[in-house]
Amino acid sequence: MKFAYSVILAVLVFLLCSEIFRLWFDTRLYIGKFAFFNEGEEKSAEAKGFAQQVVHHHETLLHRLRKEEERLTSAQGGSSAARNVAGSPPPPDATFLPNEIAHLNLTASKLSDVELTIQGVNITQWLARLRQSISPPNELVGVVQKRGNGVYVQATWNQGPLRKAEGHTIDGRNLNVSGQPDAGKAAFHVACNLIWAQGVESAEEMTKVSLAEFCGWAEGWTTYVELRDKSATFSGLDADSLETMKKLRAFLNRMVDGSATFPEIYRLRADVIELLPPEQKTEQDLAQAQLDRTKYALMKTQPPSDKAAMAARKTGQEGFNVMVHARPALRVDGETLTDPFTDTWHQVMKSTHTNETFPISRATGAISIPLRDDLKAYQTAFAVAPNVIMTVGDKIPRELLGSESPLPLTEKYSWEFTFDDNAMSSTRRVFRVSKVLFAVNNRPEHGGLSFALLEIANPDAFPHPQVNLEWSKDAVRASLEKYVYVVGYPVAGGELPPGFLEPLLGKEFHTKRLMPGRLLSFTTRNGPQQTQVRKLVSDISTTHGVAGAPLVDMASDKVLGLHIEGQWKENEGKFAYAFAMPDLLDSLPESVLQRIKPGTIRGNLRLGQDSP
Repeated sequence: MKFAYSVILAVLVFLLCSEIFRLWFDTRLYIGKFAFFNEGEEKSAEAKGFAQQVVHHHETLLHRLRKEEERLTSAQGGSSAARNVAGSPPPPDATFLPNEIAHLNLTASKLSDVELTIQGVNITQWLARLRQSISPPNELVGVVQKRGNGVYVQATWNQGPLRKAEGHTIDGRNLNVSGQPDAGKAAFHVACNLIWAQGVESAEEMTKVSLAEFCGWAEGWTTYVELRDKSATFSGLDADSLETMKKLRAFLNRMVDGSATFPEIYRLRADVIELLPPEQKTEQDLAQAQLDRTKYALMKTQPPSDKAAMAARKTGQEGFNVMVHARPALRVDGETLTDPFTDTWHQVMKSTHTNETFPISRATGAISIPLRDDLKAYQTAFAVAPNVIMTVGDKIPRELLGSESPLPLTEKYSWEFTFDDNAMSSTRRVFRVSKVLFAVNNRPEHGGLSFALLEIANPDAFPHPQVNLEWSKDAVRASLEKYVYVVGYPVAGGELPPGFLEPLLGKEFHTKRLMPGRLLSFTTRNGPQQTQVRKLVSDISTTHGVAGAPLVDMASDKVLGLHIEGQWKENEGKFAYAFAMPDLLDSLPESVLQRIKPGTIRGNLRLGQDSP
């Protein structure tokens, strides 16, 4: 009995000592008492369970955010291209996570679970009241009301931030939740509200993010992470998961339509689109994802007023500026860029391109073809073999089309070609086009071929790097949704709005530029005719003068197609069309094919069918 009594006294001493420590030194955050009412009737068990759910969601969301931060940091730090001038890795490409967030603990006092009564006096309650009057614990408390139309929570963090910031009030003490479908969702939003309030307290950046947008994003992002993890399993996404993704995207669309200013909302919508199965993604979906990523990159570095303006403007000049950042036209010097990549494309380049050079640029040039009345047509062409260039065929005179054998050009046809980065430079080196090796222009809008192979005079003075043409249609199909680019000489004209063309090119035309984008679709053949070709669709900002440019895979530098034309779509931007290179090569006469790849056996390159 003495031993048992001694143990009881020791436990009490420990509890009292821990209470003294908490009173003077403990600054940790705790979950306090939550009262739970179901249609007006108090439920003590549900109250305790609700508090535990808040702690669970708080811990789980923090853990996921930290893991995402580590993933992004690792992805950026793994490439030397990701490092800044000082040699240190750049900060994580994220805006959603404050630096210091304290964990939420279950109980503020060791005495809270002990019912200590001496001579009818409840010592536990007496000490609790005394403690509250002397030093209120740092805790989250509240009242939960479950009614027929949802669950409502009035939560209070007594030590939360409460101040003015940039013209609005930051209230991190009253963290109320309205109209959630069940107690679990309500507990999640209480935990999210608390993380926002903790972030506001520790990071100035979080004061620029509204509570509603942060928790709306957090709920959508949590759902996305669960779907992303599921898609990485053997079974993948089932029908229910796809329906959830559909609802998630609709939810994010509503947030964007409401002029959301939290940058992460735009990147999340892009991530959701990326996660869709290929057969459920349209060209417009992929273009939207790229625009969203660009908007994210622009918004995360802007002051709140500019973010609000960008979010509110869906069209007009601000919309054009976003499109230009998403699909730029970057000047080239030799095989390197003189214009820097935007943040969005810098991230793409780190993961897709092994170096910062583009050899295809030195094999690309501009061709001028005289027309009537002293007019000239300017278009792009690129070398595909020694002193052989490829371009589009729509400006080739009718009498030179369709011949099975090369046709020498007389003095009547003074076509000129240059590799110079400035096609109009007075010091440019000019080569004369001497022969039409092959030319066809068979209504490309109906699937017909339209391209030409031309021979250049002075073959000994015709230096260019080796160009890798893609001969396999399977490889082209495998490049869908991957990043590509064209190299050409854009000029003004056509249907492009001036508000888009001006920030894209400025006043500098006929200059060699690299235009990056994404391969959106690869059309199938729609008939048995051998002249029909598949078209590749990308979201590249091409203009007049770029027809005849190579469409190049960014990862491999292989030429996937021949750019032929483009189309401007209101509020969506420019879309570019190219003929698939395997189909072009498959249509060549034997003699011309041998000029491009001597020793080729055509039977092994019948790429209108499955590749060998």
